[in-house]
Amino acid sequence: MSCNQGDVEVQVIDEIDNSITILEEVSTTRVSIGEVEVKQLESFSDILFEVDTERSTARYLAPKVFLNTNEEIVIGETTNISGNFQLSIGECDSSDSCVLIKNLQISANLLSLQSGNGIRDNAIKSKWLESHLYPIATYSIDELILPNKNFDSKIDETVIGLLYIRGASYVVPFSISAYMENDLIYVYGISQIETIWFGFDPPSKFGAWDVLNPIGIEIEIVASR
Repeated sequence: MSCNQGDVEVQVIDEIDNSITILEEVSTTRVSIGEVEVKQLESFSDILFEVDTERSTARYLAPKVFLNTNEEIVIGETTNISGNFQLSIGECDSSDSCVLIKNLQISANLLSLQSGNGIRDNAIKSKWLESHLYPIATYSIDELILPNKNFDSKIDETVIGLLYIRGASYVVPFSISAYMENDLIYVYGISQIETIWFGFDPPSKFGAWDVLNPIGIEIEIVASR
């Protein structure tokens, strides 16, 4: 499947834009991309970047309501991230320059998700995500072209890819900020998903508490060439 910006309905993009502010309020990101100084890059083509597993993180941010009153955001994360992608930047017809992403595949081991509560984590593994049966979540993009201003080293865009969880796949947009510095790519991305897309209802317990859709997904990726 080739994932291009035009393949996804405007409604999907609007939905993620409407929710992004709420998710950013509880963001735990360690990447201060907003403060990065923008520089101009030289053009390059089809450079392979590998995810640095020691510096990359994926998280879920789940709204949890107790007895229909109090609400908290449960955060679970894993640093067991791997993957790679090809990147190019050069001249193009639609903008001052364009960034081309090819053959992107980022995987997270869901068995290693930790939220600070062992009972919760074990229930997620055995009952909801069933990560003992489906341990790997994957986000993939065959090819995607993003407009870029004057070969800038930083972009803020929405990317469209295929998210595979629990044996099911769904087209999911991520709002990302990314920059390149000293042959390293730093990416912060945030999105939201509905559990029913992947075949299960959100967790709940006898009316005592309920997890609400949508669930936030947050990633921090560092990749090197």
